Amino acid sequence: MTSYRRWLGIAIAGGSAAALLSSCTFPVRFATPAEVAQATNPTPATILAPPAPAAPPGGLTQIQAELRQLIAQVGPSVVRVDAGAASGSGLLLDATGTVVTPASLVTGSQQVTITTASGQHYTGTVSGSDAGTDVAVIRATGASGLTPAAFGDSAGVQVGDVVVAIGNQVAPSGTASQGIVSGTAGTLTSDAQTLTGLIQTTAPMAAGTSGSALVNIAGQVIGMTTLGASGAPTAAVAIPSNQLNTVAQRLIAGGGTTQGTAHLGVATTNAPNGGALIQSVITGGPAARAGMQAGWTIIGIGGQSVSNSAVVAQILAAYKPGQSVVVTLRLPNGSTRSIPVVLGP
Repeated sequence: MTSYRRWLGIAIAGGSAAALLSSCTFPVRFATPAEVAQATNPTPATILAPPAPAAPPGGLTQIQAELRQLIAQVGPSVVRVDAGAASGSGLLLDATGTVVTPASLVTGSQQVTITTASGQHYTGTVSGSDAGTDVAVIRATGASGLTPAAFGDSAGVQVGDVVVAIGNQVAPSGTASQGIVSGTAGTLTSDAQTLTGLIQTTAPMAAGTSGSALVNIAGQVIGMTTLGASGAPTAAVAIPSNQLNTVAQRLIAGGGTTQGTAHLGVATTNAPNGGALIQSVITGGPAARAGMQAGWTIIGIGGQSVSNSAVVAQILAAYKPGQSVVVTLRLPNGSTRSIPVVLGP
């Protein structure tokens, strides 16, 4: 009886609800098949990636800013040199347009075109060159107010030093590459020349980059890059700034063209205890004629101390072939010996 009353109550309530709905006059619309499909299979919402976070201070952002500042600082001191079909760079030695550049870049040219980073054009005359060190000096006509390069002491360069090679900054052909010093006694050999005592670097070199400024993190020029007489990129090397300045000043003072600077006729590397260890002696060369031997270490030339292999070429850059100089050596047994040597061409 209780169940029956409960059922009867539900039926009465249902009947009342039906009667109420039948009395309503608003229209009734059923969902379309498309709306049913949309409701049962909703399109996934597009998920947007979060915005990129702002670059944090320091880190790569700081390095990038410092590199840009370094290039902007050194750029005005690096000029473009066009010598016929060859082109490269040069470094300003003074405000009146005296430029030092690789001799291999201007070989066969008496006049060249110099373009500054600001776009000024000058006619330049090759006033002196030295094929033995691959250094030449150009004088621009009518130039003034230019920015000379700030040179550093290449004798203090060490393996692992961070360096930047900065070529002419004339838009759009300006170049720059970064690396470290990978050696201080590099050699560049071609059919026309053999250069020794060079700074080796991992900074990439390409055609047209000969004569670029190799600078340290202080913006000081510690070398000038060269691709040698072939003009093709091989080992990335630079003529040390001390040697560069010595030869350039000699050429400025005397002018003219030389076929080579003085040399000893030895191949050297850095000695573990300081000095330049002789790896080999050229048969019939100056050192061989003086009795020098492989395994001996050069510790002095002409009264100047030799701390590493690169210093040998820097000191000899001040001498001419045929001059005599006293070379001080440390022998394997620890003793020292001083030998006069007539330098060769």
